[in-house]
This record gives sequence, structure tokens and C-alpha cells, in this order.
Amino acid sequence: MLPRGRKFGNETLDVANKGCFDSFDTLACIRTTVLAAAAVITLIFVILKIVKYHVYRHPQMHHYAIFYVSAVECLVCGASFMVGSLYPQLDFTACFLKLLQFTIICHLHWSLAAKTLRREDIVQHVINPVLCLYILYCTTVALMGMVDVTGTWTECMRPYWFMLSIADFAIVQLFTVAAVYVTHRTEGISSLASFKSPQRRDLWSVIMVYEFSALVAVAFDAVARFVGSEKDGCSALFAHTQYFYSLIIAVFMVSKFLVPTWTVLCVFQPVEGDTHNSEVALASRYNLDGIPDSVSSSIRGYHQYRRMFIPSEHDIANINGIPRLPYVSEFTSLHGEYAFPEVSPESPTSDGPKKKVIISKSNGSVTATGLSTISEESGNISVVDSPLEGSLKSGYGGNETPRLQYRNYNC
Repeated sequence: MLPRGRKFGNETLDVANKGCFDSFDTLACIRTTVLAAAAVITLIFVILKIVKYHVYRHPQMHHYAIFYVSAVECLVCGASFMVGSLYPQLDFTACFLKLLQFTIICHLHWSLAAKTLRREDIVQHVINPVLCLYILYCTTVALMGMVDVTGTWTECMRPYWFMLSIADFAIVQLFTVAAVYVTHRTEGISSLASFKSPQRRDLWSVIMVYEFSALVAVAFDAVARFVGSEKDGCSALFAHTQYFYSLIIAVFMVSKFLVPTWTVLCVFQPVEGDTHNSEVALASRYNLDGIPDSVSSSIRGYHQYRRMFIPSEHDIANINGIPRLPYVSEFTSLHGEYAFPEVSPESPTSDGPKKKVIISKSNGSVTATGLSTISEESGNISVVDSPLEGSLKSGYGGNETPRLQYRNYNC
């Protein structure tokens, strides 16, 4: 990392090069210490949030990316507040991470909006290419700024700061326009009523905070770029007064970096996810619900199967006196019920393959529900080759061997 050059400027008048280490100034040292402490405290809260996300096994990977980037941003900001006057590369890195953080937020909300409007093709053909080009632009500008460094006397006038601020302002406006459009489109959709209160409030909270942050950044960099002059230096914009500079730069840094991170901490909250889905999702492609597409299709197929073959809740409720325990299906991890029957020791058994069977004995009849494949050695029971529902009827008179037959439900 290269320190700033010292080709221009008067170090005595320059208020930007003062701090706790080089060119010590009490007021500047207090400013940098307070800002660094705020960044460290924010970093602690971000780390706690990340731990909470992992404990809950939150299924949405965008949230993890947002907070991991926020953690690195807080770390870089803390270092930049302390020694940024010596190493401008830290300032450019913090700016880039802030833009990357908002880019992930944009991808999260735009992809969700595309799915809500049933236009998932937009994600692959529009959203992903646009955001990739945006990140490429920000990376190029930030790297150019890191290489082309000058002294603190003229650093604020470099064009790279204004270029990054314009990029930040532009994507925030695009995000706002997309939010207005999606809000208007979802007004008349009754199925999205749950989206109309908390999600909308969180969305517009993010928009207002990032809008304010972008406006402050672009205004500050525009004034420094077009009003200042290399002869008078950046210090002249603050009348060569450390008090004015420390006050303005502290508000600027908090508004640009810390306030958006605080908003993200408040808005994004983890929800408890399913263990199986989380493990599968780690090796799968994610959709915006946090569930892999393969699992989503399995869940949809499972619900279609239930509507076809499994009786209604009223029929299931007629099975009395049998304890039920929750189980997790091996292909969708959806919760269902096992019913454990009372099995007589004389009941025939089979060593052949079996699937899950739910059997009950009530009022002189045996009722079987579920998926079953029973070997012919089990007795006078027909072999079931396809999923169906039925009831096995038998009279228990004398020593007569029960005769069992399936009665198929209409599908």
C-alpha cells in the first residue's frame, strides 16, 4: 500500500493531514478516535448478527453476503478513520465495499420482485448482467483511484471520488424507480397482502437511508471537485479550520458508511430455517425464498400428490385411539404424521420390502392408509404397486382368518 505523495500543499495549513499519528492535532485525534470506536461497535453488532444467522440456519444467502461485506466494511472504515490521511487506498476500499453491499441488496429485492411478477427470466437476462457491469465499473474506478494518489492537499479534488458517488447515486435512483413500479404493480394483488405492511416498510426504510447517504456523498464530492482549486487546496474549503473540517467530515463519514449499515442491522432479521433444507441449499442454486429450485419442485410435486391420493382431514380424523408422532419426509423434509398400530404377535410378518404403512383397528375393521408395498407372503393381502388409499376390512368372528381387501379412493 502506497502512502500519499507530498508534492503539493502546506502541511501547517492543511487540516486533512492532521490526526493522532502524523501531524498530531487534539481535535482531529478526538474525531478519528470517535469514528473508529463507532466503526468497531458497529462491527461487533454485525458479527453478532452473523452468528445469529448461523444459529437460526437462515435459508436466504443474500443476507449472509450483506452482513459479511458489512463486517469487512466496518473493519476497513475503522482503519481508514485512523490512518486514512496516510493511506487513501483504505478510503477507496471502504467506498467500494459500501457499493458492493448495496448491489447485493439490489439483487435481493429485484430478484424477489421478478419472482413476484412471475418474470424470473429477467434475473438472468437483465438484472445479473447490469449488476455485473456496475460492479466492474466500480472496481475499475476504485483501482484507478488507489494507483493515482496525491497529497491530502488535493486528494479530495480527484475525479474518482465523484465518479464513485455518481455511481452510488445512480443505482439508488434505479432501485427507487424499481421499488415504485413493483409497489404499484402489487397494489391490486390480494395474495400479496402480507407484503403490503412490514416488507414495504422495510423496503422504503432502506431506500430513504441510502438515498440520503448518496445525496450527501455526491454533494460533498461535487463541491470538492468543482469548487476547490489545487492552488488553495482542499483545506481552503473548510477555511483552514480544524473545527469545521472535523465537524463536517464526521457527519459525512457517519452518513455515508455507518448509517446504512445500522439500517441493514435493523431491517434484515434472521428466521429459523429447516435443517435439511439448509444443508441441501448449501450445495444448490438458491431462489429468493431461500429454498433450492430442486427442493421447491419436490415440494410442489408432493402437494400435488397429497391432493390426489391422501384423504381429507375429516377422513384422517376418524382414525381414533392411535398415537401419532411427527416425521420428516426424506425427499422434502415436510412434516407429516406416522400412526403406529397395535400389532398382534400372531400377525404375519414378511421379510420382503415394505414402505411406510399406517394401520388401525377400530369397530371390527382394519384401516390402512399411506404408501405400502407388502409381500405376498403376508397373507391374503393384495400387492400395491402404486400410491393409493384404502381400508382393509375384516370380520373377527371365531377363528376365521381375516380376509382383507383394499377399497380405492376416487382420485
